Amino acid sequence: MAALLLFAGCGRPWQRSTPKPQDPFVTLEAKETSKLSEKEYLMRKAVVGSRSERLEALDVIDRANDPDFLPFLLNRMEKEDDKFLTVRIMQALSRPDGLQDVRAVSPIRRIAVKDQGRVGMEAVIALFNLGDDNYVPSVIKHLRYYEEFPEHASIALRALKKMYVVELPPTVRAWNTYYRSHRLAPYQQLHWWSTFRPPEPPVVAGTTKVEPRPKGGPQLPQEDVRVRRTIVSVYEFWRPDEP
Repeated sequence: MAALLLFAGCGRPWQRSTPKPQDPFVTLEAKETSKLSEKEYLMRKAVVGSRSERLEALDVIDRANDPDFLPFLLNRMEKEDDKFLTVRIMQALSRPDGLQDVRAVSPIRRIAVKDQGRVGMEAVIALFNLGDDNYVPSVIKHLRYYEEFPEHASIALRALKKMYVVELPPTVRAWNTYYRSHRLAPYQQLHWWSTFRPPEPPVVAGTTKVEPRPKGGPQLPQEDVRVRRTIVSVYEFWRPDEP
């Protein structure tokens, strides 16, 4: 096996991958910024400006609700080092009256899996606004560690209340029960690999825009389907509430 791996790359010399060139509005000198369009100037300000200037530029981009800014926001979300600005970009991508593009689901999912702190919880909220509630249990589990990490538990509780707009006891059992009975897509067909790779939210036909959620909860399906089966063990049912 080692010999096969050794000779697998023969004939193809190793070379370092060349970095992708930066956008011209980033490398442009300050004295030449007058040549930029309004959109390019906003994107430049969101990259090379101070923290307050970058935040102001992201606010303007969010309010503009222009699909032309979507590739830029996705790219900045992957490269941004400032966690506060990363959260602001996710909010711009997931705002209910905003872009709501399904292409933002995969990169936000990676952040939700990678980061277990405040940024990860904000990523779960962004996914929830995009119609994906598969990562809500990762926020609920923080309620177990209230005594060890009270700050994280408080942030998790605020995030859950922000998503579901209900008042429930700060216990894992209460929120797990509510989560399982209030899924965003209870009639969505699942495959056997859905546990490892959840399906993406449904989109408007012919576009990449996420379908708006109907008011009053999920509507009944037009054809015969199976409701998502939730496995609840006897231990989960009879277990007393955690203190």
